[in-house]
Amino acid sequence: MTQTLPKYEAVKTLSKRFQVEKNTIRQILGISESTQHRYEKSNSVLKPAIADRLERFKRITQQALDLFEDEGETQRWLATPKKALGGKTPLEVLATDAGSKEVE
Repeated sequence: MTQTLPKYEAVKTLSKRFQVEKNTIRQILGISESTQHRYEKSNSVLKPAIADRLERFKRITQQALDLFEDEGETQRWLATPKKALGGKTPLEVLATDAGSKEVE
């Protein structure tokens, strides 16, 4: 069974929903500014590694949304530094699987 990889539009939708800035999205997805620009321009299908990072981002934001039951509160929580994360925000540590597990 083949899995269909998402297009960059999915990144834009999620980042807009949770008000995540472009530079933070680059960090989460592990892409350069020029790569991000190419994706935005062409809305091409994401490479598998980038699609995996997007899935991780979606999973964490959904878990936070399930917990807080409010998009505004979820946005605030994702963008607020946490002592448990070494003073970083949940969004800042989502770039790695280990960081995502800490957030979870």
